Amino acid sequence: MSYKTYKDKGLLIGSGPIEAAHRNVIQQRLKLSGQKWSIKGAQAIANLRCYNKSGAWHIIDKLIKLAA
Repeated sequence: MSYKTYKDKGLLIGSGPIEAAHRNVIQQRLKLSGQKWSIKGAQAIANLRCYNKSGAWHIIDKLIKLAA
């Protein structure tokens, strides 16, 4: 993220909510009992969650349809 660009526009930036979501959502999922995650697999789950939460799931849907 280009903090300077946002700061120059007078927009406030804080990473607290993102860090909290990481702790509460991503880490909890990855640390469930009996699960083992590779870095690549964990990143894939994080990416999917980002697409879902940002309202861009239609991109994933298109990729799945293209791969089928």
